Amino acid sequence: MSRFQVICLSSLLALGFSCASEPEQDCSWCGAHEAPRSLSWNTTIAPPDEPGEKLVVTGTIYQEDGSTPAADVLVYVYHTNVEGVYPKRGDETGNARRHGYLRGWMRTDEEGRYRFETIRPAPYHTHGGEPAHIHYTIQPKGSREYWINAAWFSDDPRVTDELLAGLNRQGGFSNVMQVSQDANGVWHGKRDLILATYE
Repeated sequence: MSRFQVICLSSLLALGFSCASEPEQDCSWCGAHEAPRSLSWNTTIAPPDEPGEKLVVTGTIYQEDGSTPAADVLVYVYHTNVEGVYPKRGDETGNARRHGYLRGWMRTDEEGRYRFETIRPAPYHTHGGEPAHIHYTIQPKGSREYWINAAWFSDDPRVTDELLAGLNRQGGFSNVMQVSQDANGVWHGKRDLILATYE
C-alpha cells in the first residue's frame, strides 16, 4: 500500500472522499482528496489583490433525473490567471503544483446550490487558441470523483461549433456559461449540472 493510500484510509475516507487514484502519479485533474475538512456551498478563490476582472459563478446540481437537487456534492474548480497560466507561490504540494492557487472547493447545500467568487481567467497562450475556461470535477457523496468538460464563456470568440461538437462530458447542460457584467464591472455566470456515471 502506498503512502498516499495510507493517508487516504486513515483520514480522508472518514470524510466521505474517494481514494481512487494517486493524484501525483495517475490523476493530473483531480482535487477532491485535497479538500478542506470544513466546506460551504459558497467560496472565494481569488485573493483580494489578484489582478483581473471579478467573476461570480453560481449553479445548481441535480440528481440524474435532472430535477431533484443533489445535496452534499463536492465541487472542485481551478483555472488560470490573467496571464493564462496556473499561478503558484512556490510552496505547493499535491496537485496544487499543477493547478496553482486559483482553485477552490464547495459542497452543495440542500438545494443543490454552489457558488464561487474569483477572477475571470485568460486562455492559454498555446494549445491552438483553446477558449478561456474553468476546470470542474464532481464527487457525489459516497462516489468517485470525476471530471466534466471545463466551463467556457459565451462571449469568447474561440468557442466554435466544431469545438462544442467534440465534447462528451458537458454535465447534462451546455458547458458554455452565459455571462454578463453588472454596473460594478463584476462578471456573472451560471452553470447548472446533472450528475452522471462515467467509466
